[in-house]
Amino acid sequence: MLKKLKMREKLVVLFGLLMLVTIFTQGMVSFNELNKSHDSTIAAVQDEFDSVIRTSVDGLIGALDANHQRYLDGEISKDEEMETAKKITRDARYNNGEGYFWADTADGVCVVHMNPEYEGKNRFDAQDLKGNLYIQNLIDAGNNEEGGFTEFYFPKPGEEGDFMKRGYTKKYEPYGWYVSTGNYYDDIEERLEEYESDKYVSLVKMNVASALLAVVGIAIVLVVANQITKHLRAMIQRLTLLCQGDLHSPVPEVNTGDELETLSEATNETINNFKIVIDDIDNIMKGFSNGNFVLKEKITYTGDFNGIGHSIEKFVRQISETLLQINEASEQVAFGSEHLSSGAQELSHGVTEQADSIEDLSKTVGEIALHTKDTAENATKAKEISATSSDAIKRGHDQMNEMVAAMEEISSTSNEIGKIIKNIDDIAFQTNILALNAAVEAARAGASGKGFAVVADEVRNLAGKTAESAQSTATLIEKALLAIENGLKIVTRTSTTLDEVISSSEKSAEAIQSIADASIEQQEFIYRVNDGVEQISAVVHANSTNAEESAATSEELSAQAQMMKELIGKFQLQRVMLTTGHEYDSE
Repeated sequence: MLKKLKMREKLVVLFGLLMLVTIFTQGMVSFNELNKSHDSTIAAVQDEFDSVIRTSVDGLIGALDANHQRYLDGEISKDEEMETAKKITRDARYNNGEGYFWADTADGVCVVHMNPEYEGKNRFDAQDLKGNLYIQNLIDAGNNEEGGFTEFYFPKPGEEGDFMKRGYTKKYEPYGWYVSTGNYYDDIEERLEEYESDKYVSLVKMNVASALLAVVGIAIVLVVANQITKHLRAMIQRLTLLCQGDLHSPVPEVNTGDELETLSEATNETINNFKIVIDDIDNIMKGFSNGNFVLKEKITYTGDFNGIGHSIEKFVRQISETLLQINEASEQVAFGSEHLSSGAQELSHGVTEQADSIEDLSKTVGEIALHTKDTAENATKAKEISATSSDAIKRGHDQMNEMVAAMEEISSTSNEIGKIIKNIDDIAFQTNILALNAAVEAARAGASGKGFAVVADEVRNLAGKTAESAQSTATLIEKALLAIENGLKIVTRTSTTLDEVISSSEKSAEAIQSIADASIEQQEFIYRVNDGVEQISAVVHANSTNAEESAATSEELSAQAQMMKELIGKFQLQRVMLTTGHEYDSE
């Protein structure tokens, strides 16, 4: 945060903080000392009150001693002595009449009191509002040789309620009285409040004085900071102009006789040195822009500027040597460009002839490519036809296999039918035998068996017809089996022939595939050759064009070299020693 502030603000902040710390420290010390003094005063007030009641009791006891001496001297009787002692104690006052005395015996009986109600009463077990046996405490304190202090609560004359009281008791041996008196704490506190008020008034005065001192100090710091920063701002503004390239505005004068004046003089000298160096560099660069690279008189650069002077001298030497070398190189370029031009013309003529030959070759390769393309297309079609035929033959072979399987199944079924016909033949034979037996039994039965004999005849006829039909069917089945067997052999031979056809077809398809692939590959090679020939043709044409352009460029280069030589002749060059060992000066 402090870094973002300006010099004037930093000075004000720093000195202000220093003053505030100083004032705060002084205030804390003063506050502590004032508290100590106040505490000492309070202790002194308390001691003063204790001293007053102790002195008052001692004074009363002195009066009682005088009264007792009168008795010892025979001036008064014992009764007169005691009445006088009570009157002295009852009527004695101090502290503007507010302080009074009372006396108790060792058994707690009140002998004398300003309030007659307490006289003659035994208060040995009396308690205050806090439960303290204050009479016993008074008697205990009075038994000390020098007496003693106690604290208790007791009514205050003229006011309601009990108030805390600090009492002092001392025993008067001739009478056996415990003479007591005391001060109420509210009286002490009134004095303490006065001192407390005085303390706060002193603190307020001290704080006001500190604040005034801080304001005056900050005002002084502001004035001093303004005086310091005014010259600094002027120097900063001038240095800002210098950073912007201003070397002519005057430097503000400072006559303070301190470091600010030294800073002003150093700034002025720095700007003057910059101006001398920059003006010299400006004059040299103007000469460079006019083609003058000859250094005649140059100021002496000091310090870090010395490197700039050496760099300028080195630049002049190097640019002079470079331009002279360019001059010599331009002569050589002009000479070489003439030879290059003639060679380029010859190259252009040869390249033109080569281009015509390449063009003829390209046409021939193009025709070959067209024929090869047709061959490849035909081979591709043959490949497709061969593949289609191969697939059809394979399907015929598969169907032939299915036919063989069907005929084998028919043969097997015919065999089963033959077995069934044989069973039918057996049944017909058995039926015929049964019919004969039935006819015999019908003949034996006579007239009652005629109907059965008719049925037996019909059964025998039916069995005969069945046997004939079964025989005919068996004959037909045997012929069918022979035909099926012959057909199966023919189908088997046909399947073998188809296998051979499929094998030949596959080999033919493979050959056609190889021819098609070779034709396609040959077509790709011819296309590549054709592309290469076209590229060669393009390169040859480009070379022809480049040769013509090179010839024209060589002529232009020769003219430019001559022009460069004339331009370099316009420069004024520093005398230098070339790599040839010859000294050259263009002046």
